[in-house]
Amino acid sequence: MKESKLIESSEKPKIQKAKGLNAISLRLVLILPFVLQIVGAVGLVGYLSFKNGQQEVNNLAGQLRRTHTKQISYYLSNYLSVPQEINQINQEIITSGLLKLDDFERMGHLFWQQVQTYEVGYIDFANEEKEFLGVERFDNGQILLHEEQKNTNRKSFKYKIDNHGNRKYLGTTDVIEDIRKEGWYADAVKAGHPIWTQIYQWDDKPVLSISSSYPIYDKNKNLLGVIGVDLVLSQINDFLRTISISPSSCIFILERNGLVVASSSEVPFSEVVDGKVNRLSASGSSDILIKYSTEFLQKKFGDLSKIEQSHQLDFFLPNSNERYFLQVTPWKDKYGLNWLVIVVVPESDFMGQINANRQITIILCVLALIIAIILGLITSSWITQPIRRLSQASVAIAQGNLNQKVEVKGIIELAILSHSFNEMAQQLQASFANLASTNQQLDQTNAELEKINQELEIRVEERTAELKEAKTLAESANRAKSKFIANMSHELRTPLNAILGFSQLLDRETSLTQQQQGNIRIINRSGQHLLSLINDVLDLAKIESGKMTLYGTDFDLYDLLDLIHEMLALKATSKGLQLIIERDNNLPKYINTDEKKLRQVLLNLLGNAIKFTHQGTVTLRVGLGDKANHINFEVEDTGAGIAPEDIDSLFKPFVQTEIGKQSQHGTGLGLPISKKFIELMGGKITFSSQVNQGTIFRFSIEFKLSEYRKIKEQKSLQRVIALAPNQPEYRILVVDDYWENRQVLLKLLQPIGFTVREACNGQEAVDIWQEWQPNLIWMDMRMPVMNGYEATQQIRSHLQGQATAILALTASTLEEDKAVVLSAGCDDFIRKPFQEEVIFKKMTQYLGVRYLYEDIHPEDISKAVNIDKLTAEALRIMPDEWLEELAEAAALINNQLITQLLSQISEEHQSLAQAIHIEVDNFDFERLMNLAQNAINNGQ
Repeated sequence: MKESKLIESSEKPKIQKAKGLNAISLRLVLILPFVLQIVGAVGLVGYLSFKNGQQEVNNLAGQLRRTHTKQISYYLSNYLSVPQEINQINQEIITSGLLKLDDFERMGHLFWQQVQTYEVGYIDFANEEKEFLGVERFDNGQILLHEEQKNTNRKSFKYKIDNHGNRKYLGTTDVIEDIRKEGWYADAVKAGHPIWTQIYQWDDKPVLSISSSYPIYDKNKNLLGVIGVDLVLSQINDFLRTISISPSSCIFILERNGLVVASSSEVPFSEVVDGKVNRLSASGSSDILIKYSTEFLQKKFGDLSKIEQSHQLDFFLPNSNERYFLQVTPWKDKYGLNWLVIVVVPESDFMGQINANRQITIILCVLALIIAIILGLITSSWITQPIRRLSQASVAIAQGNLNQKVEVKGIIELAILSHSFNEMAQQLQASFANLASTNQQLDQTNAELEKINQELEIRVEERTAELKEAKTLAESANRAKSKFIANMSHELRTPLNAILGFSQLLDRETSLTQQQQGNIRIINRSGQHLLSLINDVLDLAKIESGKMTLYGTDFDLYDLLDLIHEMLALKATSKGLQLIIERDNNLPKYINTDEKKLRQVLLNLLGNAIKFTHQGTVTLRVGLGDKANHINFEVEDTGAGIAPEDIDSLFKPFVQTEIGKQSQHGTGLGLPISKKFIELMGGKITFSSQVNQGTIFRFSIEFKLSEYRKIKEQKSLQRVIALAPNQPEYRILVVDDYWENRQVLLKLLQPIGFTVREACNGQEAVDIWQEWQPNLIWMDMRMPVMNGYEATQQIRSHLQGQATAILALTASTLEEDKAVVLSAGCDDFIRKPFQEEVIFKKMTQYLGVRYLYEDIHPEDISKAVNIDKLTAEALRIMPDEWLEELAEAAALINNQLITQLLSQISEEHQSLAQAIHIEVDNFDFERLMNLAQNAINNGQ
């Protein structure tokens, strides 16, 4: 009762205030918006329906114009391609020798067959001796043959050909005009290539046609005659009349001069005067759509020849409000036709139904409005009465009478609402009780959460302490491992290099007995094996300790691949294997990455492949990857493969496969180290294998492009500067589809004194050769239009071509490609990228060219010589006695003696001293000793 009084006292003023407001009737609220919405929706729908209908008409008209224009263009392309196909067939038959031009009997039979097959109007042939042969086909299927030969005294013989190809003589007529002066013949001879003639009238009937003429030449470019095929334009008219766009539409085709080619209109576009057909201009046509459409286009573009692309336009006829849709589309072919296809559609053909629909829409809108008002009144009355009873009940509840009961039937939502009012008081009391119980439960939960938080804080502190201790232990272990690496590198590699050095020196001694030599080889092999184990262990230790880093250098990738081939070729050959290295043509030559790690990965993978392959091939493929700045490597062998049970442990350290254990070689570290190196270079390694068939390892690395100037090389001591005097002019042709490649040779050869021309493909090279007769051709083999193989064969097919030297320039590295190039007719085979010394040397070899040289001064040599990687060739500049002392000092690992020897190197060769010093710093005394010995042997 106390709560009821509080509710009553607090709500009564609000209820009284509500009664004083200017209220609006619920019925009005329900009816007015409903009616306004209906009126607005129906009116808007009607308006949008009309506008959308009009827009759809525009879209439909545009779509129809585009569709039929494409249909017409497709028909023209097919219809007008038939004469070209016939001419090409006849030209090939003639040039192949299957049909002699003086065999008019066979030629007439061939033309009769083609006229029947292709249904063209006329096929003819004429030559410079005024001979003529023509086969004419009539609409009724009758076929006539006209023949005039040089021995017929200017008489033209007419024959009728039956269904079996037999001739029936009909009579003769006198030949008045020279056949060579007719347009179809003269225009083709003048052009020198296949053309379309102007539209013209046949001599014996008022028929407009167009002819495809094809001049025929022998191998010496002498004119043999002209073949032609005539098409009757009336067939295009018939096709255009079959296209149905709308009842009043019109389609016509114009030449750029405004003359009508064909039309769907029944109004003629030509007139016959004294047996001759005079063509009419479209602007003078009696068909108003053709006339005013053409005038509209001429006014808009100024000249019909300026229309270069398809346009969709609309215009109005003079003194008329009716709009017409127009599409004009240029149509061209490669033989000289340049027409305009024009489609005109009146808007009224589509808008009649739209206007009728608009009136029906207005009537339906009025009916919908009346029905909506009636329904609104009924609905509002049905809703407001139950709501009024609910309103009275809610006032009673607001005044504290929670036992108020409301009964509403008929409307489900209002019945639910009344039921909710009836249960409101009971739910409020139950809610207060539940709220108290909930508060108690929340207090208990908060206490439990507080306890859990305290326990978590304690566990976090304990875990933090454990992590700190683990971090301290890890740092200590890394320091110990780093110290181990340094000690192992010095303590093991230094004496082991001495052992290997002495064993190799002793192996060269001829005074040793056979048994002693065998013992020495055993020591050397064991030492090499032990050195490999030590290097693998040290590398793995560096990787695990995090001391292994990436050292990017600029180097020649092609040279690295060649070096790897040289290092492993002997080992592969000794097992009867073929070692192949393939690289893509677009592979960059100069790159920046860690050269040493890349070399070790390739040696590990190729070494394993050779080790476990007993017959077949080992192949390394190198090319650019799909990702930017990535190079892909693939090592494939035909060896024993990897067993399925060994796959999971393949990259684990010190774990060997079953085949590796059987070979009793290796440590199981090569692949783990290679995997780590590849990941360090930004890539990853994968493999696939089949037992007894072979294995393929694939990996990619990141790289940066480098430049030639960053790769330090030893320069030549002499340089070609000019041609020696008293020599003939040397004409050189450079053939390459890449402009940059041609420019390299042009800028190399022209300053020397050669006369140089260039060609971008094989066809252009053949043309220049025929015109210019060069002494030597630098021929690229892979080019568009015509490749180097075909161009070489065409040049060699001529007698003069045997005197031209043809040297192939190719990026291919495969030996089998060299055999193909030489078999095509090339005199020699040079790989890209080339050295200028090779270019000049080859030209001397094949042309006997003599040059003037300049010496590079010593100070220039010191600037040019900059050795990035020590080689035996670089050491050969030193005397043999000095090299022998260097080999002995490297074998003894005598740093002091090596330093004394380096001090004897002249100032101009200090880069050599620096390169030797790098080998010493890397403790690579074995390689230094081998290079010195190779330099001595190569110099003898």
